[in-house]
This record gives sequence, C-alpha cells and structure tokens, in this order.
Amino acid sequence: MIAAELSTHAPATVDPSWTDQVAEAEVSMWWPAELSSRPSLRPVPPRQLGRLRRTAIELLHLLGRLPQQEILMPIPGTAIPSGPRPRQEVDERILARVRALLAKAESTSYPAEAVTFTAGAQALMARHSIDHALLAATGRAPADEPTGRRIGIDNPYEAPKATLLDAVASGNRSRSVWAKELGFATVVGYPTDLDTVEVLFTSLLVQAVAGMTKEGSRTYYYGGSGLPRDP
Repeated sequence: MIAAELSTHAPATVDPSWTDQVAEAEVSMWWPAELSSRPSLRPVPPRQLGRLRRTAIELLHLLGRLPQQEILMPIPGTAIPSGPRPRQEVDERILARVRALLAKAESTSYPAEAVTFTAGAQALMARHSIDHALLAATGRAPADEPTGRRIGIDNPYEAPKATLLDAVASGNRSRSVWAKELGFATVVGYPTDLDTVEVLFTSLLVQAVAGMTKEGSRTYYYGGSGLPRDP
C-alpha cells in the first residue's frame, strides 16, 4: 500500500525521509503498475475473503480510534521540490566507524569493553554533531532545522526502554515524549542528533537483551521467577 501510494506522486514532491524508510524496509511495487488502480492486486481464494474482510474492518476501527498526531514531515505529494538532499561523504565514513564500534560493543562478552566501545561511539557522534553545527554556522554546510522522529517502544519492559531512550535523547541535545498507548516515543531535535539517538538506543537495547540472556532467569524464595533485578 505504501509503495503504491508513493508511486502516484512525482519523486520531487516526496520528502526524502519517506523514500529512505521505504528503501531501508525494502518495500517496492512487485506487481505491474496498471494493477494498482484495480480493487485487488491478485485473486484471493474464497476461503480467505472472510478473514481479509475481518482484518480490514478491525484496521479501520483501529485507525478511527487513534488520536490525531502531529505531522513531522510533509506528506507525500506536498513536499516542495528543492533538488537532491545534500549528504556529505564524511557523514557516511563517521557513521561506518560508529557502527563498527557499536558492533564490537554488542558482540563482546565483557561489560567493561561494551561500555568503552559505546562511549567511543557516543563521543564520535557528538564531535560530528558539533563539527556539523560549526560548518553550518559558517555557511559551509546546509543548516539543519529541528524536526521529530518516532521510535517504537515495544513489549516487554516498555517503561525501562522509554527511560533509556529519554536518557540517550537528553544526552544528545534532544527531547523524548513517550506515547505509551501508541507504542512509540517522539524524539525532537536536529537531524544529526536524532541519528545519534536512534543508533545508540538501538545498540543499547541489543546489549541489554544480550546481558539479560546471559544472566538467565532466577526463581525467588516466594516462588516467582524473572530476570535479575540488578543490572
């Protein structure tokens, strides 16, 4: 549905954030374009029609009950054509170094090493953010404007995850607002800082899950069981 919707708009009127997410998710139109105007993309077996109808009704009911959300970027077809979005080559090199450090942090079995690698990634991204701001102030780089990004907060342990995201955002010139009933948090900040927040938060979640799995579950004296209370 997303691929079909985007295909109806001129590429220049679609904000790059949309196309980047679609490319990252590997979403594409695998069917001929002429089929998009028909009620269905392919024949559906009669035994599946009932289930599909129920799913469609449930989806419409869910969408109708959702509260109105703030628009964080131009919806497809409304973006003002401004040419390709500038992206400096140095950004990709730094991001590759950051990912390499975080990959080491996620793979090591020693907590002290994980902390060192993660701190190194944080420091590298912070320096890059400062350098970008200085270049923008002197006119040698495009100036960024504050924006928002929604990051999923899934079960289980939603509250600790939201707290972690808020801590990472606060340490990177951003602010996080958790919408528990909707399953995500909205992080507001500059794009370079939002990149830092998202990368670090994702890596820290991976490290946390690995640490909890290594510790294993415990059975307490009162008969309950669960993960260790101490970090």
